[in-house]
Amino acid sequence: MYTYKLPQQSSRKNFLFNMIGSLTNAIVSLTLMIVVSYFTDKSTAGVFSIAFSTAQMMYTICVFEMRNIQVTDAKREFSFRHISMFRLLTIAAMWIFFVVFAIIRGFDKETVLVMIVITLYMTVGAMSDLFQGNLHRNGYLSIAGRSLACQVALMAISFTVTLIITRELLYAAIAMPIAVTIWIFVHDIPFNNNFDKFRPKFELNAISKMFLCALPLFLSSFLHQYIFNSPKYAIEGVLSKADQANYGYLVMPVFAINLLSIFVFRPQLITLSEDWANGNFKGFKKTATKLYVWVALVSALALGGGYLLGIPVLELLYNADLSNEKMVFMVLLLSGGFSAASTLTLTLFTTMRKQGLCLIAYGATIVFALIMPDIMTSAWGLMGAAFSYLCEMAMLFVIMFVMFLISIKRGK
Repeated sequence: MYTYKLPQQSSRKNFLFNMIGSLTNAIVSLTLMIVVSYFTDKSTAGVFSIAFSTAQMMYTICVFEMRNIQVTDAKREFSFRHISMFRLLTIAAMWIFFVVFAIIRGFDKETVLVMIVITLYMTVGAMSDLFQGNLHRNGYLSIAGRSLACQVALMAISFTVTLIITRELLYAAIAMPIAVTIWIFVHDIPFNNNFDKFRPKFELNAISKMFLCALPLFLSSFLHQYIFNSPKYAIEGVLSKADQANYGYLVMPVFAINLLSIFVFRPQLITLSEDWANGNFKGFKKTATKLYVWVALVSALALGGGYLLGIPVLELLYNADLSNEKMVFMVLLLSGGFSAASTLTLTLFTTMRKQGLCLIAYGATIVFALIMPDIMTSAWGLMGAAFSYLCEMAMLFVIMFVMFLISIKRGK
């Protein structure tokens, strides 16, 4: 296959295009929800909300959180061929899990069909992430960020145009994986060929090492996503699809806070891993502190902006009446701050290669998430769902942060 010529490396371009890619990815679910709300009814919007969130959870199984390990693999323990095979195996495992999960949850036929197609889109996106990770690993985060931005934009345009023409959510969803597949062959593979060809190779020893290395990080990410979705599953069980749509409208900015924070984390991964490996604890702590300050600033701005303009803007965007849900929205925004801080702490543990410790925090939180959202949503409706999520995120961050401080002290 054709190989594109690589541009000159530039740290400035790396930061810029990574930011553009992360921002585009951060707003895509918000954008798609707006499109669905304007061109279908609220019940269909509810279907899209639960289907997209579940597909995102399935995506965590596909990627198995290998991106950070792939990028911070300074000793090159894992070859691209082995990582490629590992990605194919995790995708296969995801589809098996998806079938079981859909049966256990008992989703209706319409929801399951849309879920299947959007999950297929996430599968194709996971393959693109494989090539993006290899470009990032070789110093071309700029190309990886550009790829993410363009594929997301192409997918969103395809989805929107199809939905406007057909007014059918399922048909619009089918356009998503088709668009990204085309982009992979047009962009990702030709650039990736400068470094490695896509020739998966199975070696049990390498696959086992990757699995054990990524397992704690994957479990943390998957449980984090399930915790994020747990109020939605509670709503699906006890409230209406219209309530599901309203919750989806209100929670979208929360997810965006997390993604907006990630674009600052990623450029610092290599620096953090090198500082920790070389015993430069002062530099490591300085960078970590700056990242926590960034999360706090983003969260504060989100809370202030949300209080003043949040509900009117959301009503305008989604063409929905949310005037009685301001407190629900503020609770969810506060939850978003804790969620972003938890994601940062997990990223720091990864660079320290102590990601297994995070499972303690997630283990405690998942017990709460499996029981309390149903109880609280049944008792207090959407406010109960929002408050259950706040409790989950606060619990997760506090436990994780305490362990992080202990690890820093012991590491030093």
